[in-house]
Amino acid sequence: MADQKTDRSERSGGGEAFGPELGPLVEEVRRFAETVGGKALEYGVRFRESNPEVYGHLAAAGGELLAAYRAAVAGHERRWSAPGHAESEHIDVDGASDNF
Repeated sequence: MADQKTDRSERSGGGEAFGPELGPLVEEVRRFAETVGGKALEYGVRFRESNPEVYGHLAAAGGELLAAYRAAVAGHERRWSAPGHAESEHIDVDGASDNF
């Protein structure tokens, strides 16, 4: 157990990067997140095994939501990068000091 903590501290900085005041808090939050993540994975596996049909529908719905998000972002990116998207005004930065 001590070796796992040492490995994790070396890998993640152990919270020291946040200073001595926040180091213990950062480490506690990290442990909490690991615990919650482990429990979520455990419950997800159990749910998937006991309700495969429901899980399949939820997975498909998640895929559809992701596809809708990608389509929306792609549409916005096309509009943002289109020529003449927004009117712009050229500002001559080099000549600006001559006006003072």
